[in-house]
Amino acid sequence: MKTWIKYNIKLKNLIILFLIIIIGFVAVENSIKRVHVPYYQLQVEAARVMNESLYVIKEEREAKGIVIDEKLDPNKTGLIGEEYTLLTTTLGNLSAKRTSTNPDFAALMVKYFYEAGLQSGDIVAIGSSGSFPALLIATLSACKSMELAPLIIYSIGASEYGATIPELTFIDMLETLRENKVLPYKILAVSMGGNKDQAESMLFPESVEIIRDIAKKTEAYFIDIEDLSENIQKRMEIYKEAAGEKPIKVFVNIGGASVNYGNTSASITYPNGLVINGPKIPDNPERGLIFEYQLLNIPVIHLLNVRDLALKNGIPIDPIPLPEIGTSQVFFQNKAQKWIIVLIILISAIYLFLAKNNKE
Repeated sequence: MKTWIKYNIKLKNLIILFLIIIIGFVAVENSIKRVHVPYYQLQVEAARVMNESLYVIKEEREAKGIVIDEKLDPNKTGLIGEEYTLLTTTLGNLSAKRTSTNPDFAALMVKYFYEAGLQSGDIVAIGSSGSFPALLIATLSACKSMELAPLIIYSIGASEYGATIPELTFIDMLETLRENKVLPYKILAVSMGGNKDQAESMLFPESVEIIRDIAKKTEAYFIDIEDLSENIQKRMEIYKEAAGEKPIKVFVNIGGASVNYGNTSASITYPNGLVINGPKIPDNPERGLIFEYQLLNIPVIHLLNVRDLALKNGIPIDPIPLPEIGTSQVFFQNKAQKWIIVLIILISAIYLFLAKNNKE
C-alpha cells in the first residue's frame, strides 16, 4: 500500500499551531458584529403596518364597547380574545397568544418570505384558523411590505384567547383595516373550523348555528364540506382559481385547523417556521394542506408553536411592554470579519511550511 502523505511534525510545533488556531478563534469571536439583515427596511415597514393594525383594531374594539381585560391583554393590543365563548374550539396558551401580538412577527414573516425567494407580485396562499389573529395580521403586514398577493381562507373557530369574540371576529378586524386603508386585502373563503371543520364538539350547543350564521354573512365563499379530504381538495381548487395563471409560491399555515395542519400523527411533528425540504409525506387523504403543498415542492411556512418560533428568531416571549420596532434579534445578523479568518489560515499555512522545512 502506497503512502500518499508522509509528514512528521514535532510536538512543540503542534502546540504552537494549536495556540495560533485558538488565538484565531478568539479573534474571530471578538470580531463578530451585530448588523442589520439585508431586508431590514422591509421588516421595519411590515412591523409598522402591524403596529398600526393593532391600534386600529383596539380603537374599533373600544368603539363597539368590547372591554379589553388588561389582565389578559396588558399591552392593550385588542387581539386577545376571551377564554370561553361561542367561538372557542379548544384550549389555548395565553402567553403564546400575547407573544404573537408583537410586531416582530411581521418582521419574521418578511424573513421567511425573503428566504423562500419571493418577489413583488408573487402569490401567497394562507390557511388560518381564528386561534392566532395576530399572526395572520403579521403575515398580511409582511405581504404589504413586500408587495405580495395573499389569498386568504379563514376558519372562524378559535382556541382560547384567540379571535373568540363573536362581535369582533377576524373577518370584522380585516374589514376595519380595509376601511382604514391599513391592509387592502379581502378574505377569499371561510369555513366554520373546529372539529372536522364543522364546528363539532363545541363548548356550547348553539355554537354551530352562530358560526354558520357568521360565515353566511360574509361576502367570501363558504366552504361547508364535512369530508376532510374533499374539503382539502376544494381549498386547493379555490387557491388555484384565484391565483389564475400565476403559480402559488408559498403556503402559510396559521394555527391548528385540521384542513391546513392535517389529521395525522405526522402533523404533530411538522417543523415550525419555513420548511423547504419537509419531512416524509404520509399516505393519508387527511394529511392537510401543509403536506399537499409540500408534495408540489412549494415551500410551507408553519406557524403554530409560538414559543419555539420566538426563541429561534430572537423575539421576546410575552414582553410587557412590546419592544421598540427594529430592536429585537430578528432584525439583525451576526457577521464575523472574514479577513481575520483568511489571515489565521494564512499564518497557519506559513508556519506549517516553515516547520516542515526546518532542518533542526
